[in-house]
Formats: sequence, structure tokens, C-alpha cells
Amino acid sequence: MLPNMLPNRSCLSGVVYIRPVQARWAAVLRLLLCLALLLGWCSGPDAGAGYRRPNILIVHSSTYAWDVQDKLVSSGQFGTIAMVDARAATPTPAMLRAYDAVLVFSDGQFLDPATLGNNLADYVDEGGGVVNAAFSISSSYPISGRWTSGYACIVANSVIAPLVPASLDLASITDQYHPMLLGVGSFFGGSRSFHMSQSNVVPGATIVAKWTDSSILAAAGPLPGRADLNFYPPSADARADFWDPTTDGVKLMANALLYVCRPRVLIAAAPSTASWIDNVRSTLKATQVLGIIDTFNVNTGTPTLSQLGGYDAVLFFSDSLLQNPTATGDALADYVDAGGGVVSAVFATSAGYSGARPLGRWPVAYELITGNLGQASGAAQTLGTVIYPLHPTMRGVTSFNGGSSSYRTATMLLNPGAFNIAQWSDGRPLVVASTRFHNRADLGFFPPNSAVRSDLWLASTDGGKIMANALLYTVKPYVGVFHADSNGPDTVSWLQASRRYSGVGGSFISPFDPVFVPLPDLRPFHAIVAFSGNYGFADPARVGNWLADFVDAGGGVVIAMPSNVNSGYSYRPGGRWVSSGYDIVPSDALPNYTCAGPRTFLGALPEPNHPIASFVRWFDGGTRSCRALSSPLLRGRTILNWSDGRMLASVHNFRKRADLGFDQNTSPMPGEDWNPRSDGGRIIANAVDYTIFNEPCPGDFNGDGQVDDTDFVLFAGYYNELLDPRGDLSGDNQSDDTDFVTFATSYNALLCP
Repeated sequence: MLPNMLPNRSCLSGVVYIRPVQARWAAVLRLLLCLALLLGWCSGPDAGAGYRRPNILIVHSSTYAWDVQDKLVSSGQFGTIAMVDARAATPTPAMLRAYDAVLVFSDGQFLDPATLGNNLADYVDEGGGVVNAAFSISSSYPISGRWTSGYACIVANSVIAPLVPASLDLASITDQYHPMLLGVGSFFGGSRSFHMSQSNVVPGATIVAKWTDSSILAAAGPLPGRADLNFYPPSADARADFWDPTTDGVKLMANALLYVCRPRVLIAAAPSTASWIDNVRSTLKATQVLGIIDTFNVNTGTPTLSQLGGYDAVLFFSDSLLQNPTATGDALADYVDAGGGVVSAVFATSAGYSGARPLGRWPVAYELITGNLGQASGAAQTLGTVIYPLHPTMRGVTSFNGGSSSYRTATMLLNPGAFNIAQWSDGRPLVVASTRFHNRADLGFFPPNSAVRSDLWLASTDGGKIMANALLYTVKPYVGVFHADSNGPDTVSWLQASRRYSGVGGSFISPFDPVFVPLPDLRPFHAIVAFSGNYGFADPARVGNWLADFVDAGGGVVIAMPSNVNSGYSYRPGGRWVSSGYDIVPSDALPNYTCAGPRTFLGALPEPNHPIASFVRWFDGGTRSCRALSSPLLRGRTILNWSDGRMLASVHNFRKRADLGFDQNTSPMPGEDWNPRSDGGRIIANAVDYTIFNEPCPGDFNGDGQVDDTDFVLFAGYYNELLDPRGDLSGDNQSDDTDFVTFATSYNALLCP
């Protein structure tokens, strides 16, 4: 007898399950389900959560601003999108600071253009992002004040281009991978195509794209957090002669806003000298890597999860008593669980430094460095062995000197899953990351520098870069691309273009590598994209075991064609990848594939709200349109389809896994391979993000964030068939008794993690 496994579900209280021996027992499941549905039991709330989306403010002097807000909302890329009519009120510095980026445009005079310009300049200086659009980039309805001296991208003038139709000039794009152009394939300005007639940018700025009349359409820089769009943002949905909303104006605006956004950071610290917090803030700000940086003194207050939730990452350090160590530790743990990044530093990582260490749920489970405080005697310690020199936390770091005290932990011990990226010259940990948490790093040094006390780390060395890089790393994951395609596919470039990652690494896995050559160390990566191509893998079983180990350690894996179709044994992972069910298409069901066309496009979106479908509007596979010949049953579900119904993207039932049903090569338009101006790059990045930020939810067969009655119906059907991978929650290609036990546990919990 199997006792009631669902004690908290009112619909099944008091029911005793009889352990099924054959698939025919599915009838019992169906009977129970029917009773539950008839009686109307088993409802529950929707699950929520995801990492923080940027908040946007629209500052305008336009009757049509509502259309711009609607369009940006439709992109699904942002959190709050607010508006202020600057004809009636000028946004204050405090108002601007509450947002991650600001879109400015006008078609009339601002109430106070000088004060607006001063406030926007201060906001950019503080780390905010500004996208300026027509006509506030002109000298007709401009921003003035401090803005005019060094904050522009496009040189302002008062000449409006002839009011005739114009479009994005695809031939003007010199950088196909520029982040502002991700997925932008067309833009038609409408019958009058409102924009300024200007072909010049300020020194140091970059022309991203032009109109067909040779005027600049988009430009970036030279300051961090700055971009200009030389078109009027409202669309023809607001007035018939504005830009055509069937083209990519929304993407241009959304991409530009995402481009200027930088991570918002909180320094939460309990220093023995309050001014040390300001020293750390100034040091981080000088790197220009981060956005808005706020501070919180944990000597006198305790941050709540709600307060931390307004930031992308937190730098935590201390050398004096926390107001409430237990509540602080619990808040930090909850914040990490919710997706926020935390970088903890000496002395907050030191078990022996009483009162300065977060307690509650934080110790052991969330800490990376373990042990007591140690202090060097004699000569200062410096940067020692860098185990992973290409790691994002080491970008631009050439020297580090800890000063005469060189405060650091005495131990060389790390908690499970933690690993050293760099060490002090005496071998103690300097920078530590984790395979368990994509959003955690520890620093083995004390953040204030010699500008505030002479024995601390030397301000002339790269401690600021290490801190800023570590914070960025906890917000933007580190991704690897490993392949056996000598053509050098564009995957790395597309992931870099998304600006979602602190780094994109990887290498070519050649079939000519001897079997005894070690495969790359995957520990530094949060997710990888893997595929074969022109060649197969030298040892498919070894590659499959390597990938399976990475998934088991908490990493996400995206497999792209031809490594997930029947392209020959050596072209796909083997070993445990197949025998333990890490593949989405079971190996005995792998379809053949074709690269013979016809030209095929994005089709139905079975789950339009799924993260992989986010802001995906079109996909053009090119004249070859390489794809599977059929759509077999999956150990998971399809998220995107080709226009002929075959799988374009899919996810696994119970692992951090996604598959892409297209190869990774692009061709100039028009070409054989997928169109680089379509959303292939966004689909790749979305799939990678899904495997990083979403925890598997065994039993959620329809992807609604719950394991509920609908999933019960689906599982009963799979279970009744037995030899059906769709209900497989154990990796054996069947929907059987083992899967029943797993499903029942998830069904009892109801909500996905």
C-alpha cells in the first residue's frame, strides 16, 4: 500500500493510493481526477517571480505619448513604464533616479528645457541611461542646460528631413551584431517619416544605422548609458502618418533602452567608519560598469527583502556589529532565492568575526568562503594565481595590492560548490564563485581602500574593477559556447549582442582532438550552448557525460542542431546524456533533418508567454531552413514552431535544458542560412536565460507554473500509454510508476519553485 501522498490537498484528503503495477492503473487516476474536477476542488494561486526587469520613464512633450507607452509595454521587456509630460512639469533628480532608463522626445517646447537638461545630465552621471529621440535631439524643441555640453550622440540641428517616405537602410549597418539592432529587420517611417536631416555624430559616438536618405537613424555613445534615435516615437496607431507598427520601431526603442541600462546596485555595509561606504561607492562608480548605486548602513538598520528587491545586486561588507545579524542573513538568503545577486566580502565572510557576519539562513547554505578571519603579518599580499584568467570577474584586472594589512580569511577552505577564480599571493581565496548559485560571489578582501586608511588595499590597483566585475557577474551570467563547427557560427556574437551576459566564452571541440585530451572545465559557466556542425564529436559518450555532469552541478544546457536530430552518431552527445534522459528528443525517436528548404519562417507559438518566446516576433530560416523532418514526442514540450509545424525551440520536463530546432549559421540577406536580422539571436539568448533563471518543475506539463488538475489529466494520458516520453520524469523514456511517484509529490506541492 502507498499511503496518501497528498495530505495538504483537500481534493484527495483521506484517499489511499494503491501502488500501480501496470499502466492499466491509470483508470484509477482518471477516476480520482474526475471526482476532483466534478467537486470543483484543487484550485490554487498562480506562481510568480523572475529576475528584475528595468523600470522606464518616458519624458515627453507630446499628445501621442500614450502610444509609446503601449508599445513598450507590449515588448514585455520592462517592469514599470511611467510617463511625465514635461510641458507641465519637469522631472526632478529624485524622480529620475527611481528609474533605470529614460526615453525623451518632444514635438513642442518643454516647460523648462535647461533644468530638464541639467537633471538628465546629473542622472547620466549617476549611472542612469537616457535615450533621446526626435525632436528633442534637434535644436527646435531641445533639451538644454548642461545636456548640450557633452551628453549628445547626434549633433543637433534644426533641419527636418523632407516629409516623404523613408526606411531603415539595411546596407548602412556596419555592425550586424549591434545590440540596438537585435531582431530589427525593417523600419518604415510612414508617409512623412518624421526625423532630423543629420549625418553627423559627436566625436567618439557611433552611427548604428541610417535612413534611406542617409540621415542617421540610431547612434550610441560616447558616454556610457547614452543612445539617440532619430525618429518620432509614436506610431501610426496614434496617427496615420507616423511610423508603421508592422515594422520594428518597438524593437529599436526597446533595444536602445536596454542598451543604456546598467545594473542597479545597493552597497549594504556595517563599517566601523561610516564614510567607508562612500569610499566604496566612489570606487565602484569610477569603473562606469554599474548603474545607479545606493547605500544602506546595516549598523543602524536591517534591509528587508522588499528593499533589496529594487536592486539587481548587493555588495555586502562589514567590520562592526550588524543591527540584526539573523534578519539580515534571512533577507539576503531570500533575495538570492528570488534571483538577486549578492557579493559578500571580508569581514562578512568570517565566522570568527563576531557580530559582523549575517546569520539566520545565510551561513553554510549561501556562504562560499568558510573559516575565520586572518591577518597577514609582514609584507603586503598581492594578486597571486588567477585560475580562470578569462573569467568576467578578472576583466581588465592586471594588479592588486592588499596594502600593509591585506585583510583576508585565514582559511583556504570553501563550501560545497564554491571554487576559486583568483587567489592572493599566499594562496588564500581572493575571488570565489559557485556552481550552485548563478548569482553569488565572495571577495576575500575588505572593500574600502587606501584613500580612507593607508593600510587597506592600494587604490592605484584594480580592486575597484574586481568588485564591479563581481557584481556584474552576479547579475549577468557567464555563458560558454562549445561546438564542432569549423565555419565559426555566430552564436557567441549573438549572445554578446544581447548584453545579458558578463562574458561569453567557449571553444571549438574538434573531432581531431585525441580522446585523452581533457574537455574544457565548465565550472565557471552558468550555462552553455553546445552543438556539432561540419564535424562530429571525437568521443560522443565523453561529451555526453561531460554535459550531464554540468547539468547535475546546476548548469543549464542548450543543444542546437544538428546535435538534436538524426545526423549521425558522432554529431550528438552520447553516454549518460542519452542513457539517463538529458536529451529532450529521446534517442530512439530522433527525426532525420533537411536543409533543402523551402524557405520556412516562425510559426505558431504554443506558449506565447514562455521566456523563450519573449519579444520573438519573426524568424526567417533562409532558403535552406535546416530543420527536423518530423515532430516526435518529446521528453518535454515545444515552445516555438516553424511555420510548417516542426519544432523550433523546446524545453525538458525536469532538467535545466532547452533545444533549438535550427542550426547556428547565418547568411547575408537573402541567404541560405537564417536571416541575421530576424529573431534567431534573441531565441538563442532567451533559451540560455531559461536554463539559468528557471528551476525545473517536474509535472508541470503545460508550463503554467503549477502542477494542477490540468497536468493530472495530461499525465494520466501519458501514463496510460506507458511507452510515452511526455510523462517521463526519471529519464527512462517511459511514463511509469517511478514517474507517478514524482508527479504525485509535485502535485501535492501545487506551485512550482
